[in-house]
Amino acid sequence: MENANKKYSFLEAEEAEALFAEIDFMFKSGQHIQNYPHQVEMFNFVEKFEEDLRLYYRNLFKVNLAGKGSDYARYFYLEMDDESRGVVKSRAKKLTPEHTLLGILLLKIHRIDKYFINDIYVPDFIQLLKTNEEYKNFIYNLFARRREKEATEIDENTIDEWVRNSLKEFERLGWIHFDTRNKELFEIMPSIERLFTMYSYEIHNIDRLIDETNSIEEKTGGLYPVEEGEAE
Repeated sequence: MENANKKYSFLEAEEAEALFAEIDFMFKSGQHIQNYPHQVEMFNFVEKFEEDLRLYYRNLFKVNLAGKGSDYARYFYLEMDDESRGVVKSRAKKLTPEHTLLGILLLKIHRIDKYFINDIYVPDFIQLLKTNEEYKNFIYNLFARRREKEATEIDENTIDEWVRNSLKEFERLGWIHFDTRNKELFEIMPSIERLFTMYSYEIHNIDRLIDETNSIEEKTGGLYPVEEGEAE
């Protein structure tokens, strides 16, 4: 009861009434809060009360509030596993292997191959996947293996749906951010570094993923996007 009755200074802050409920909802939904214009007030609140918030989540929910990066690349999230999700009563679910694979491919294209240095236009990204022989062969063989079909049976609509559904999940996680004036344009956010760190080997050796997709199943346990409809 001592931890439950402990007073946390952030709850008494003037801005807590306007900000904390949304911050708490986002963290428990598996989302990231980072130092970008559309989240600047929430980010400043979390950074200001970082240690107090860390104690709050550790004492009451047995999860760690992680802070990664620095300056404009800094971001926060809750580190959750299957056990802690139950304590938190999280609305998040595990990131599917197919969404994870799109993230790996996106990071290879952006970080390793240096396409799309700044904002990324979704139709251009999809077109690149369909016309670049390396990416195209990887995608078609991957889908054929995972869905037990011939590569020739994977049509373009399947690719479009996969890309757009994955990007939608990434936006909810906070890994990417769509332009509010053009929902076909997005930028990659600092928090996607989590995916890069976890799958650095696969991103640098993407051709081996066709034979190693089981490793994706094993690693995705700590990554939780928001469930459909929960963050609208």
